[in-house]
Amino acid sequence: MIARYGHKPIFQYKFRPFSQNVPPQDGGFSVILYENGILSFSTYDVNGAFIDELCFSLPGRVLQCFYGLLRNASSWLPSTPCDLRGNADSAYGSSFAFDGYDPIRVWGMNQLLCEPCGSPGGFFARHLYVLFEDISNVLVEYGINLLLDGFTWTENIRPFRKSQMVTSAAQRVV
Repeated sequence: MIARYGHKPIFQYKFRPFSQNVPPQDGGFSVILYENGILSFSTYDVNGAFIDELCFSLPGRVLQCFYGLLRNASSWLPSTPCDLRGNADSAYGSSFAFDGYDPIRVWGMNQLLCEPCGSPGGFFARHLYVLFEDISNVLVEYGINLLLDGFTWTENIRPFRKSQMVTSAAQRVV
């Protein structure tokens, strides 16, 4: 699927807070890594409506590392259920998508990580979490801090807006 910017997303993560007792203070965020090395960070309001997007240009090494991690996960990733659920009291839901694989929705990752190793939920949650953590470790080398429930960046990397990307590409053509 070719998406925004004319390039295919190769990794997508979405965090959505929710609670049955307390309304969330924000609507979460999503992170998309495209095949051209652009990483998009979007935020949402409590109703799930888009608020803002920032982009980051990452070096080709990030893509090489990502594909290496994906190759290592190829033994278990195809058999991962598309829905993994912890207990009903989870405060957030997550969605993971990796190039060439069906998206995986997870409710209650922290609870699933505590399940017995022999349980399917515990097995796949642990593998998924380790893959996510490995991807996060690659990004942190370039100033991006991606957590299950947060996203920040250091002053070493400068975000830009999509309109700036289009403008700078047009300037290169001229």
